Amino acid sequence: MRSEAADLEVRYFQESVDPEAALRMVVRIPEGVISLGPSPDAFIHIEYEIHGESSNIADWKTSIRRHDSILVLTNDTPKDIYTASVQVKVPSRITDLEVHSMKGEIDVRDCPIDILAISELGSVHIHGARNVEASSVQGTVTVLSSASATVNTIDGSVKCSKLGGPLHIETQGGDIHASRIKGNVVALTAKGDITVMKPEGRIRLISHDGDIELDLAEIFGGGEASTYSGDINLMLEQANVEFRAETLSGQISSPGTTIASGAGPRRCAYRIGLGTKRLHVKSVLGDIEVE
Repeated sequence: MRSEAADLEVRYFQESVDPEAALRMVVRIPEGVISLGPSPDAFIHIEYEIHGESSNIADWKTSIRRHDSILVLTNDTPKDIYTASVQVKVPSRITDLEVHSMKGEIDVRDCPIDILAISELGSVHIHGARNVEASSVQGTVTVLSSASATVNTIDGSVKCSKLGGPLHIETQGGDIHASRIKGNVVALTAKGDITVMKPEGRIRLISHDGDIELDLAEIFGGGEASTYSGDINLMLEQANVEFRAETLSGQISSPGTTIASGAGPRRCAYRIGLGTKRLHVKSVLGDIEVE
């Protein structure tokens, strides 16, 4: 199959690999879309889409190395050859998966195993895993329907939902959105907004230059939320918390009584429902609103 340019060609390569004694699989592909999903049998099935000059494609090859229970999959890409996509089907005997990309997207679906995914200049999407560690320098990270997650980005947003355990997120410049997390939630960002919906464990939410939105349900483990220059919006109607809020130069809008002392900080404290857990929120320069 040839592209519009006469000297360029698109080729597809397929291979099946016996994992043998491997329990851990490492995939290192420098570019392109890397998609991983469950294998229909006991073998690792791989399909590559390669773009490049026909004279150079013949030099392209894959590399599979084994060491004890570890299998490492890589490819040697000659000059003027581009790996557009790689699809990998992972057999059930693999319990630990590691995926690396320099400038490509990583997409892992329906592999209920421990996953480490690292992309420098691409997005990461993981759905249906066990314990997840994901990071991207410049790209979004999404983790859905997994047991737990630890996420780090430099300049990328993060979205996590439907986790059965804890969530830890750190980003330098990206928004954070987390919903339906059963474990504890730690979300830290320097320049981004934080939105957390219906957390069931403890929370620690910190943004230096961003807004925080928090929606609590009846089940909640307590915690804190703070921002330096952003606003904080809270939905506490269904919560059972002992609530305390403080702002240095902003306003507090809540059903409770706000205490102001001259030009000093404004504070508010009251109990909602049974008040079984404590929630402390603070904004230095922003407003705090309770709905």
